[in-house]
Amino acid sequence: MDEKLPFWKNLSLKIHLLLCRSCQNFSKQLDFLRKISRQTRANPDFQLTDEAKRRIAATLSDKQTSD
Repeated sequence: MDEKLPFWKNLSLKIHLLLCRSCQNFSKQLDFLRKISRQTRANPDFQLTDEAKRRIAATLSDKQTSD
């Protein structure tokens, strides 16, 4: 995400992401966090809604109990 990979490493990563559900989820989470961090820098008054905070907390709690 931070730098361009050589062709073969990029291809290998894409194949891995096609096969690995955990890494797919992690990649989506990183994309979300990067997007949100850009929004908060552009708009310092940005706030998550209470509902969004509850969903995030519930998801994190579920993940901790399932691991």
